[in-house]
Amino acid sequence: MAVPPPSAPPCPPGEEFELHFIGELEFGWEFPGLSSDDGLFIDYAAEAGSDWLPIARKEGFVGQTQTAYADPDGVYVFNHPLDFHFIADSLAGWPKLHVQVFKLDAAGRVETVAYGSSVLPNMPGHTELTCRTWRPLKRSIIDEVRAVSGVLGSDPGALPAPRADILNNDVKAPEVRSKMVTKTSGSLCISLDTVLRNANKHGILLQLRPR
Repeated sequence: MAVPPPSAPPCPPGEEFELHFIGELEFGWEFPGLSSDDGLFIDYAAEAGSDWLPIARKEGFVGQTQTAYADPDGVYVFNHPLDFHFIADSLAGWPKLHVQVFKLDAAGRVETVAYGSSVLPNMPGHTELTCRTWRPLKRSIIDEVRAVSGVLGSDPGALPAPRADILNNDVKAPEVRSKMVTKTSGSLCISLDTVLRNANKHGILLQLRPR
């Protein structure tokens, strides 16, 4: 992993440490309680510390995939492009990817299915990430049975917070989850190529991955 450099004066323009992730949110699988008529789409946001500046997007890196439907193997293929580019004064607050998974049912209703997050790669090269998601437990066994059976209705296990609190760098989101009982949900495959620029000028040492 990257080793942070000692403190140093601000670098000249054009010599800042840059980090670029490019790839795609490929597919998801094993999301419970869905029927063949239900589609999935993903809201995502790349979050970093206060010393990180997103390049080209003042509002940060927030986006949404198209709606995908399961293939015969139960896989939801998104193939949605991702492109996150930062410059940084410090390695503290390394970028993370936060996701919120939504279900679109046959009646056109939207319901949250799961949440998840994953630290983005800290080594250059190609990486296949698996982002495992979670959801709150229902309030009763009956609600759990309804969810697994795909019974229509609102989700009584939804997070007691708006979507922006999960995606937009809200420090209260982990505190909210710590007070809840949750269970694992499906997984997302994310393919990324990571490029570092000016790392050596900032004394960042890259340790080779063992073979």
